Amino acid sequence: MVRENMDAKKRKTEKLDYLGHRQRLKERFLSHGLDGLHDYEALELLLSYAIPRQDVKPVAKDLLRNFKTIKKVIDAPLERLQEIAGVGLHTALLLKLCRDMLILYLEAPDLERQSVTSSSQIANLCRARLEGLSKEQFLVLFLDNRHRLIQSEVMHRGTVDMSVVYPREVLSQALKYHAAAILVAHNHPGGSLNPSVEDIKITVELKNAAAVLGIRLLDHLIVAESKVVSLKELNEL
Repeated sequence: MVRENMDAKKRKTEKLDYLGHRQRLKERFLSHGLDGLHDYEALELLLSYAIPRQDVKPVAKDLLRNFKTIKKVIDAPLERLQEIAGVGLHTALLLKLCRDMLILYLEAPDLERQSVTSSSQIANLCRARLEGLSKEQFLVLFLDNRHRLIQSEVMHRGTVDMSVVYPREVLSQALKYHAAAILVAHNHPGGSLNPSVEDIKITVELKNAAAVLGIRLLDHLIVAESKVVSLKELNEL
């Protein structure tokens, strides 16, 4: 009985310890934002909303030990995340939701629908959609005549070449959205930023086909690792 009472008291103390630590993390975030937290603490704070009744510091540290960075944690497949002790489907879904919410944030227009002509704005949007994916995706941004984002769509998943990426399908969607311009991007999962012969061929074919309809192809971006290269800047457009 004495041993049981001691164990119960120990569990209660441990619970109060991690709850107090969690509250201190929240207060530091409220005061200084993420600048006031180490990476594992930021991840720990996020995990606390999916795992409310457990000390999640060991889980946060395990995730970073396995995936190295928060970005790679969030980019990891659901199955890989669930290989970490303490990470169930509910927690893995929260981590994946972070990425998709960032995409919505970057794509969402404000009340005046700001244009997306700045290179950093476009690069951030395309990186959010394409970075860290294990397979190639072909993304199209549909823009109005003031280069404001109307819609974005992944038009193809898998190896990007002329046999699967048809200009008419891209332009059919452009007409559907009454787009005056388009910008396309795809990722290179292997990490190479060099455009392939097929990348350049697709760009030329799409530019010429779009011009017939009075639609401008503004650029073709390649995303690899955490970098973005512009075919326009390489004089391939």
